[in-house]
Amino acid sequence: MSKYHKTEGGLWVNSEKNKANHPDRTGTLAISREQLKGLIAMGKKGEPVKIKIAAWDRKAQDTGQPYQYVTGEVYWDGEEAAPPPPPQPQPVLYEEDDIPF
Repeated sequence: MSKYHKTEGGLWVNSEKNKANHPDRTGTLAISREQLKGLIAMGKKGEPVKIKIAAWDRKAQDTGQPYQYVTGEVYWDGEEAAPPPPPQPQPVLYEEDDIPF
């Protein structure tokens, strides 16, 4: 299993921008179940919870509208964060003299 878990998304020109402090672009980045597990494991360890992102300028094939293609990456070794298996119960051995009947 890869220790880097990637997902993707996009940033589009914000068509609802009407104030200077509104973002120029908006969009989404999907978070996979594996990434979420890694982020939770980082938090439990007291580490900073981070997603590494990267973006490329692209044009939509269907509309020609420019956007930024975005990927998100979480480094997490699932084996490292997995809890150890519970201990196996030890069999109880009785001596014949220990049985009261």
